[in-house]
Amino acid sequence: MNRKRLLYSECLRIYEVEESFIDSLHEVGLIHVVDKEEESYIEYDELSNLEQFIRWYYDMNINVEGIDALHNMLGKVKSLQSEIDQLRSELQFYKSIK
Repeated sequence: MNRKRLLYSECLRIYEVEESFIDSLHEVGLIHVVDKEEESYIEYDELSNLEQFIRWYYDMNINVEGIDALHNMLGKVKSLQSEIDQLRSELQFYKSIK
């Protein structure tokens, strides 16, 4: 992770979200909140996921448990897609040596 961080209170202000929402994401392990020098921060690397979670929660009315399930499923889909791409590449290699 890079060491660039957004102050927790600034994150709440910028994204106009409830503190309880981010706390819930943190509790289930979707977002990591860093406590340092009496302040809380969110790593910049986490912001793209946070933005996606905000859209799912506020725009699509998906609860935190649903967000967790969707996030895990999308991770598995990406992993499977990567495996398919690798297998296709290997298949092309074996086809080329005929």
